[in-house]
Amino acid sequence: MSSVPVQFLIYVVPTPNCSQPPMILPLTDCLEVQVNETVTFTLYIMDFCNNTISTITDLIPATSINDMQVSDLVNSTTNTSLTYVTLTWTPQIDQLGSQQFCAVAYTK
Repeated sequence: MSSVPVQFLIYVVPTPNCSQPPMILPLTDCLEVQVNETVTFTLYIMDFCNNTISTITDLIPATSINDMQVSDLVNSTTNTSLTYVTLTWTPQIDQLGSQQFCAVAYTK
């Protein structure tokens, strides 16, 4: 007989103040980058609730790409419902092929 330990995290979130979740606006293109060339792109997060009810507080990568840097959240100066992050990455030779990045936006 053998055994394998299991460990995982559970993140409990409070009841949201707003019934409509934020939306991460998709990129318009498939990004094609070359090894050792730095690429920078922006992910926008739209909060559909009045900013007195909820605000975007975080963008957490659920699956990330090695060595990808994610900036702090930046609030748009022209649209109070819009927040964004800048992602910067220099792919390496061992990262040839498709890469997957997933993230979750949180409000408070």
